Amino acid sequence: MINFDLIFQWILPLSIALMSYYGVMHFFRRVYEYADLDKLWSFLIKAGLIAGAITLILYCVITAPWYEQAKYLLFSSSNKVRQTVIWQTLLNYIKIGLIWLLYWLAIYLRSILIVWLPCFYITIQSLIWRISFNRTANIIVQLIILSPWLMLKYLFGYQTPFFDFFQKKLFLAKLKENLNDSYFDALSGYDDRGNKFENGVGGTVQTQRIKKTALAIRQSRVVVKTMDGLRYAEIFVRKSRETDTDRLIAEVLKGLGSRLTAPSIRFPEDATFSADKGGFLFDSSVPYNAADELGLWKDNFSNPFAASNKIKNKGKGFLGTYLTNCLNMLRYFRHLTPAAFLEKMQAKDAKRFYRDPTLDRSKYLVEHNLDLSVIKTPVDPKTGATIKQQKQLAYKKAMQLEPDLNQVLNSFKINGTFDNVMVGGNTAVYSYTLPRSPHLPTNFDNLAKGISNMLKMPDIPIVLVSAGVLKISLVTGVNIPVDFREMIKKRPSGVSEVISGLIGVDAMGKPIEFSLGNQIPHMILFGKTGSGKTVTLMNMIYSVMDSKNPEEVKIIYIDGKGNSFELMRTDNPENPDYHPNPYTYAQPAGAGDIEYVRALFNHVVKLTQDRIELFKKFNISKIEEYNKRFPDKKLCTILVICDELSTIIDQDAQLKSSEAAENNVTDKIEYLAKMSRSVGIRLILANQTARKEKIPGRITANISGRVSLGVTEPVESDIALPDTGIKAHYITQAGEFYSLMKGTNHPEHGNSPFLEDEEMYDLNDKLEEKFGHHDYVYTRQEIIDEFRKSKGEEGDNDMYVVPNNLPNQNSSVQDLLAAIKNNPQWAVVNRKSPIFTENKDLHAGTKREVHHKEKLINEAFEQAQDFINAKKAEEVLDARKHSGQCLARGKDKGVI
Repeated sequence: MINFDLIFQWILPLSIALMSYYGVMHFFRRVYEYADLDKLWSFLIKAGLIAGAITLILYCVITAPWYEQAKYLLFSSSNKVRQTVIWQTLLNYIKIGLIWLLYWLAIYLRSILIVWLPCFYITIQSLIWRISFNRTANIIVQLIILSPWLMLKYLFGYQTPFFDFFQKKLFLAKLKENLNDSYFDALSGYDDRGNKFENGVGGTVQTQRIKKTALAIRQSRVVVKTMDGLRYAEIFVRKSRETDTDRLIAEVLKGLGSRLTAPSIRFPEDATFSADKGGFLFDSSVPYNAADELGLWKDNFSNPFAASNKIKNKGKGFLGTYLTNCLNMLRYFRHLTPAAFLEKMQAKDAKRFYRDPTLDRSKYLVEHNLDLSVIKTPVDPKTGATIKQQKQLAYKKAMQLEPDLNQVLNSFKINGTFDNVMVGGNTAVYSYTLPRSPHLPTNFDNLAKGISNMLKMPDIPIVLVSAGVLKISLVTGVNIPVDFREMIKKRPSGVSEVISGLIGVDAMGKPIEFSLGNQIPHMILFGKTGSGKTVTLMNMIYSVMDSKNPEEVKIIYIDGKGNSFELMRTDNPENPDYHPNPYTYAQPAGAGDIEYVRALFNHVVKLTQDRIELFKKFNISKIEEYNKRFPDKKLCTILVICDELSTIIDQDAQLKSSEAAENNVTDKIEYLAKMSRSVGIRLILANQTARKEKIPGRITANISGRVSLGVTEPVESDIALPDTGIKAHYITQAGEFYSLMKGTNHPEHGNSPFLEDEEMYDLNDKLEEKFGHHDYVYTRQEIIDEFRKSKGEEGDNDMYVVPNNLPNQNSSVQDLLAAIKNNPQWAVVNRKSPIFTENKDLHAGTKREVHHKEKLINEAFEQAQDFINAKKAEEVLDARKHSGQCLARGKDKGVI
């Protein structure tokens, strides 16, 4: 039996309600498409005039005397009974009609309510997704029906099954929407005018191609899958059997990838033809972590009354901040999936029960020799803010710049997925996953300059592409100090080499390591004046000391321009800054003692040669093998640190041809770079410039480890960080660096901490207290005697005394004059050293003042030379007297 109630009360009303909704939406769509503001105002004015005129006519009619007379004649009649019956019948019909209307009105109002509310939501969503109402409804209805199955997919490792499903359907809908409606009309048998093809014939050849193209698009396959930390998406359109149709399909798909965007999904702009799959393919593969997407609950809130949120401070204001907090909460609950919760718990457990994996695969343990309690907690020197406060401020500023940066990337047609932003130093590093596209630029110089211009930034950002990830380093202007203590605490417990240390930390606070061993025996550090080169060297030195004890590691210090390493001396207790360091191999060599510098390099060369001969004797190739075989005669690893290398190399040009072979430092450094790898001697060279005229290529070619702070010119970036494309000349922050210690394919970006002199003094004192006092392995005099004997000279001939407080380039002219007067022999030998030739005070002031200072210095050198000549003449005279006395005694004894 037919259920008429079901049909009349539900099916028919719902159908009519849905049809009415379609009609209303169609009307509003037509109104929206043809809306003209000028015509609208004209229409409203005309409608107002017409309504006013009609109202005026009605008012005149109703208030006229003849209206009342006509009404009386109409309703008054002699047949009162007939009139009463007619009115009662009419009232009954009206009552029945009202009852019937109210009954069905309730049913249809219920249907309209049931249909219109969800349809209105679907319409809003279709406008957001920019697809038709029917396709939007299809996606939402399927999502609701399949929700139990999608919930079950969490158990199979899917991280976002609901997102994957609706995004897959949405991509398919947008793929169809990309085609003109006439394509699908042709596929249904209608031409452009809506007329059906006669006898089922599809018209022209082009129409047949259009039909097959529409069929290929309709049969497209879309895959979106998020699991195992990866979100993979694929759109596949199968090719036809005709070449011309395939060309039309390719033309239809051209540029579609840039229009199909979603979180953590980026397709290439154009489809690629896959011969294996036999069709056109868009694919995307982007790392995705549900826990990172969820974020922290506390990060969703911001104080609406905070000064930074005020409108005058470019904030959102109270209401805007409050609404943002509400939206952030909704977003948080939307991402609160089982996968996100599980990953949060796993990360928390991994941190709580962390076991350092480096202990299993490393050969040496980090001993943690430094007493970190002497290190102060760093703060921003300008504001006094803590690291945490500066990080929050820098992150907020970085996120405010992200929309503008994304707009710049779009203007350069770079369609990347924003992954995250990390802040450190005074920079923010933005990461974007790039689509698999062959049309990406190979040179990003224009992009870097475009970002600087469009964002109105004085500093040019550094743009780097590696493994499909675009990284942009922008200067935020918010300085985040680096904590030396935290850097040391976070270092791995196991290391692969004896010489292992830390350069700094990356934006996540993770230590950036360096190891000098068999694979990378030596390294070179570049950095212009003021870039923090010496500070970075000190961090590296103390991190090496933290790893191994003084019996295993000894350090040789050479400074080409000053006396930066004087604090490491162990033989000057009369100095007020006496803080001996037990790791020091020999007295540090400074720029004002060039003979000792050359003697020290000569000593290291001889030490290398002696160890090579020793290893040959026992048929041993590495220092590790020797120490294992002879544990009682262990050899320590020696680290040679040379700052301002080019200044020392420049001194070679002043040598005479007869002296070059014995005194040349360049040849000795080249020999060490080639031959000292296996004997446990490591080099860390540092220099202001990377230009080849300052550091010969035969040295840099043998040193694979590279670290660069800010340099001056583009050519220096290419030498300092070869085969990377990193523009180190764009670096402006002191202590900011790029490291290639893990290879050119894995550059590391970070910032080094700052240690004050008092903190380094305290570290030395604690090391001295822990290991006791260690004398030099060789004294300065022993090393110079060895050097002179190697040249066939008298060992202690003309041994001069170095000033206790060795001057440097920053010393005053009065200090230089005093040093020349008190140490004339030292002054004459080192007259052409940077202490004198590049002294700042000597060349400061007017021309007249500079000339006067130079005259004083020259007169002092002349007096020193006169003193040396007089002393030599006196020594010759004494020698002659001594010879005459010996001859007289010999004649007395009858000896000829």
